[in-house]
Amino acid sequence: MTIDSILRSKGRGVITVEAEAPVGATLCIMRHKKIGAVVVSTTGRDVEGLICERYMVRALKIYGVSRLMSLTVAEIMRRDVPTCRPEEGLRRVMTRMIARRMQHMPVINDNGVCGIVSLADIMKQRLREAEEEAARCHMAVALPI
Repeated sequence: MTIDSILRSKGRGVITVEAEAPVGATLCIMRHKKIGAVVVSTTGRDVEGLICERYMVRALKIYGVSRLMSLTVAEIMRRDVPTCRPEEGLRRVMTRMIARRMQHMPVINDNGVCGIVSLADIMKQRLREAEEEAARCHMAVALPI
């Protein structure tokens, strides 16, 4: 299975914000859309950074609530964000995410950002595959010869 299999089921929509967006407004977007991360992009196609709940919590500890709300996304975002491609295998991407301690990874194709996957998305898909395989094995054993 590939990353594209996840994007087909969950959708390819990606929420982006510009680097100069206020952290407070970005938090509101994330809460409203019920998402854990947004891609930072001026064009909506390139990946300049990533902002997620984890970075927000770290910044909250450093700056406190009132100061955090006045910061821009650029001040707390992750730069040099690893990305993956739709045709990459789930195991490979999951391994990279775990090694880099990432919970969200933007997906890019030749046209730019085309999705975002979370570690939970990948684990859910892998579990689905394991259940399907178990069901096939059970059916093969249960069928008369």
